Amino acid sequence: MTLSVIVVSYNVREFVSQCLLSLSRCRFDGTVEVILVDNNSSDGTVEMVPRRFPQVRLIKNRRNVGYAAALNQGLTASTGEMILFLNPDTILEEQTLQVLVDYLQEHPQVGCVGPKILNSDGSFQLASRRSFPAAWVAFCHLSGLGRIFPRSRLFGQYNYTYLESSQTHEVEAVSGSCMCLRREIIDRVGLMDESFFMFWEDTDYCYRIHQAGYQVVYHPATKIVHYKGESVKTDPLYNLRIFHRALMAFSRKHGSFAGNLFSRALLRIIISLRIGLAYLRNSIATFSSMFIDTAVIGLAFFAMICVRFLPDPHIRTRDMLILYAPVVGVYVLLWLGAGALFQIYGRYVLSYSRALVASLVGFLIIATLTYLYRDVAYSRLVLVSASALVAALLPGWRLVIHLRRVTHKVGDSYRARRPSIFSRRAAILGAGQEGPRIANLLLRRPDTGIDLLGFIDDQPFSGGDEQESVLPWLGRVDELHELASQHRFQEVIVAGANFTNQQLMGILEQTKDLPLLFRIVPHEDEVMLGKANVEYIGDLPFVNIEATLYRRFHLLSKRLFDLFASLFMLVLLVPVWPFLLPGIQRHVIWGVNGEHVTIWIHGNGEGLRRLPLLWSIFKGDMSFVGSEITTVEEPDPGLLFKPGMTGLAQLRRIADEPEIAVSYEHYYLQHQSLTFDLEILLKALFRI
Repeated sequence: MTLSVIVVSYNVREFVSQCLLSLSRCRFDGTVEVILVDNNSSDGTVEMVPRRFPQVRLIKNRRNVGYAAALNQGLTASTGEMILFLNPDTILEEQTLQVLVDYLQEHPQVGCVGPKILNSDGSFQLASRRSFPAAWVAFCHLSGLGRIFPRSRLFGQYNYTYLESSQTHEVEAVSGSCMCLRREIIDRVGLMDESFFMFWEDTDYCYRIHQAGYQVVYHPATKIVHYKGESVKTDPLYNLRIFHRALMAFSRKHGSFAGNLFSRALLRIIISLRIGLAYLRNSIATFSSMFIDTAVIGLAFFAMICVRFLPDPHIRTRDMLILYAPVVGVYVLLWLGAGALFQIYGRYVLSYSRALVASLVGFLIIATLTYLYRDVAYSRLVLVSASALVAALLPGWRLVIHLRRVTHKVGDSYRARRPSIFSRRAAILGAGQEGPRIANLLLRRPDTGIDLLGFIDDQPFSGGDEQESVLPWLGRVDELHELASQHRFQEVIVAGANFTNQQLMGILEQTKDLPLLFRIVPHEDEVMLGKANVEYIGDLPFVNIEATLYRRFHLLSKRLFDLFASLFMLVLLVPVWPFLLPGIQRHVIWGVNGEHVTIWIHGNGEGLRRLPLLWSIFKGDMSFVGSEITTVEEPDPGLLFKPGMTGLAQLRRIADEPEIAVSYEHYYLQHQSLTFDLEILLKALFRI
């Protein structure tokens, strides 16, 4: 028997690679014919497939003809007695092909069967099974009643949420991401309806299978992982419109589901409302951040006006507030304009470093304006004090939101007692040779934002094993629940070569109650496949050797920041210096170009230890952000820039790994900016 597997791809090269790899591992008592139809991808898919999977038949389109049309191309070219439609962003268990084909052979009345589908976090994907969108079913789904009452047979019909996901049962439709059917179905029902460019073509086909007198069955005896929508995630609002447009097309094509005129009108209203709410959610971050900033700036000025004039019996504060109101309005507009210039109302809504720079630029603009136009310069004290308050509050509320998103379950984050707020704590599942390879790749990349904690594997490392020097062994695979709680990691990076797909899906299901995100690294590959993206973990290609740190502007801004910030802190700490002086110790360290630099460090307490370094920063021997401090008793490290109180390598705790630390220094050298330094300082502050 021949099984024809048809995969349609569009700009998902890494997922295609993993999908085809999982197909090659599948066991099947017969011949498997794999046909890949590529819809004019521009990411190198058509070059990769022949090189890595020469057994796959590749059909290359010169344009994106749509999912249904591409499937028809594959169907026309296929020769198998059984057909499997498979999305490229899926991973199959080793027995999936055999289980689905066996079920169809044992049940001749069944024309199409689909497996249990898991999300990448192990949770059940509701799209595994669906009802046809009759008026009431569509209303419950689109209005959200199905999500509010998922166990209700009345409201939960669309995704059969009132039925157990572990039981086989007949359904109206299964997911087109993985549906197996007989060749005789194709001969009897015909090809896919190409009027469905994307979405609902699978539901339409299941409807036609029912019309031909066959059953459609959901069969959870085998499982797949579906990353869901990787090829269409670039423009979610556009795809939402396409989805609902396809829903209306399905309703028009099969009029019995659309109901009467009133039902069709109600369905259109609900769809319009849902699209409108999606646009509102997409814009709410921009509007809310502008509203909060407006309130912050206005309240800061009015508070300082009250502080300035309230003690003066000769001036009525109420009159001053009224007098200042138009001027404050102008100040607000100027500050918002500076914020828009730095994109904190668009792409970087929660960027506290950009908000800080925007607030400082806004102050400079307003200070210049008040100097040129005396009519709006009512009080320099109010302007300076309010501007200082704005400079603290504009980035401050963003930092609070950032903290809340990490310390509470939002997206892929979860509550932790003492979270690492600016990085993703992760463990590597699987050691052997592949685990340390992945660890080394990740440790060499400063830009991943991943804080690697160690390995989880059934075999602990021996004391002299080289792997132990990379990362520690945390525990066994069956202890994953306890380890996640103990070490507070949010992500699990899976060394794909160490597990069968069946073992992996078993782990996913067993940990579905944990807020963990699983990222799979295919065998000997340098990408991570996650819930919503592909991350490259190979070495950074430092082709562009341009060092931004050596530019005059960056050197000047860095030195001015070090000078004024260290002076401010030295003055602020004047009352405590007499208590610190007795514990200060002298050290000689390496500086740039092999110079010897004298510094002073307090002998007791981690919090107090580095405070005396402020004097070295003020003098210019050191910087707040720089290289690791190395004493002259050790070999000259050949520093590329001044030693720092903290730095990128110190934050990631890899300063003791010379080769890795060098790559971090090169990365900092090429990406240094005042905002980058502020981000590193804030990270260091919250890791104390």
